[in-house]
Amino acid sequence: MADPHIQSPMDFLDKLTVCLYRSGFIVAACAVGLLPYSPQVGYFGLLVAATLCASSLHIYLKPFRLLLQMATWIALLCHAFGQPELALGGVLLTLGGLAFKEYICFRVWALNFMPFFAALLWLCTVVSFPLPQKMLSAVCALLFAVLFIQKIKMPLHFDIGDKSKYQV
Repeated sequence: MADPHIQSPMDFLDKLTVCLYRSGFIVAACAVGLLPYSPQVGYFGLLVAATLCASSLHIYLKPFRLLLQMATWIALLCHAFGQPELALGGVLLTLGGLAFKEYICFRVWALNFMPFFAALLWLCTVVSFPLPQKMLSAVCALLFAVLFIQKIKMPLHFDIGDKSKYQV
């Protein structure tokens, strides 16, 4: 996780991956907001959002990084094998986990509740509870939008931190 007070030198790939990572949150905000109203568009948008974020993670601890990346890989495999409910769970695990990570790193308001909201959203989607699904979708979309706005205000080096601390 990033150390905002440390500014490691950044090359083109560092800048690109930070931009891809951050863009995943605005895609997630739009997609999760569409999920109850246009399920296919919301679902595919969440697959894209999780892939953008998981492909560009900057987390020092290898086990956490791999857990979040593997959740997305498994979600993509579930999608490929016709298991959209499991795929949705995997992408919401990744995105909810990353929102919690951002709360820990940067104390962005209310993101510590995102794993809980994402799990409830998945449950309401899978068992078809439309009203709670719409409410949770709106809450998650709002929180992802807040996260994106906060991330866009930060310098890019905040997401990288101290490169020497990354476990390879």
